[in-house]
Amino acid sequence: MTRINVALVFGGGPPGPLGHDMSVEFARSVYEALDRKQHSPILVAVAPDGKWWLQENTNGFPLGPGSSSAQLILLPGGRGKALLHRCNENDSTCNVDVVFPISPYYCTGLLEIAQVPFVGSRSPAPAICGDKQIVKRILRDAGLPIARSLTLTTKEALKFQFVQEALGSRSLFVKPASLYNSIGVSKVTCEAEFEAAVDLAFRYDSKVLVEEYVQARELECAVLPDTEQPSKLLCSWPSEVIPDEHTFYTAQAKLDEKGVVLKTKAELDEAEADRVRSLSCEAFRVIGCEAMARVDFFMRPNAELLINEVGVSPALGPSSAFPRMMKECGIPYNVLVQRLLEDAIKRAERAKNPIT
Repeated sequence: MTRINVALVFGGGPPGPLGHDMSVEFARSVYEALDRKQHSPILVAVAPDGKWWLQENTNGFPLGPGSSSAQLILLPGGRGKALLHRCNENDSTCNVDVVFPISPYYCTGLLEIAQVPFVGSRSPAPAICGDKQIVKRILRDAGLPIARSLTLTTKEALKFQFVQEALGSRSLFVKPASLYNSIGVSKVTCEAEFEAAVDLAFRYDSKVLVEEYVQARELECAVLPDTEQPSKLLCSWPSEVIPDEHTFYTAQAKLDEKGVVLKTKAELDEAEADRVRSLSCEAFRVIGCEAMARVDFFMRPNAELLINEVGVSPALGPSSAFPRMMKECGIPYNVLVQRLLEDAIKRAERAKNPIT
């Protein structure tokens, strides 16, 4: 039986537990879940400068590029053929059958140019979901419910009182438009806090989103297409994020085991859960997602639902929300990894042989 060469691309992004380190840990989990009878892993570490380095020492799990590593370069249109470049040796090639990207710097465009199968959505869904303003605009224009928000492109664009009145909210959230893991997000209640929060957000991004504060439960739903019938979506029972010591689901809360509780099966009645599932599937289709997505919601005390975010590259550690919700659906972690790889290969085959 010929084994499939699976390139795990990990690392890159900002240093620290919510960037590079988290990517490495998720990649380690996927690496350990691969069935060695079917898959031959190729470990590729993304350096801070964006270069891809082959990890040739697979004794254990490497954490980053070594001094003797080869730089790996996927060839445009090569359908997985990659160049291995070493500074003091002749170049060689290898073949990648499918890529499993687990990097904060999502590499959809590069993988599409290389024409290699990969886990995750093709363009434009990753770009859409990478910008909170754009994804909200698309959801709104499709008639799906979202929280009210305004966009800043300069620090002096709006004053706190004006934004309060415009959004009908005394408290506000300020966040960079294109960052993840709640980095740079602040909750503000006065002018001084607002100005400081805007300054912080602009350190990370050139566009800043200001949203109304929504008193609500925070729900999440996992969506996974059928590998044979992509239009058929499996949608999990919603989970609930319950902040404990933190006022909201901050970046610090995601690192603090006591800071947040993830209730894999939220206490909802069947009708409420079905509404969350239905909206999750609608959002998945409207954005043009493939492979998988996690859809985040606010549920007000009156049971009104608002879509907060759509993530096409959810965290994939075994204890992360998406795998836990899939496990609740009867798909354990190793089966989920296998299913994502199968889906990537089948989508690539369909793209090569479209129905005419």
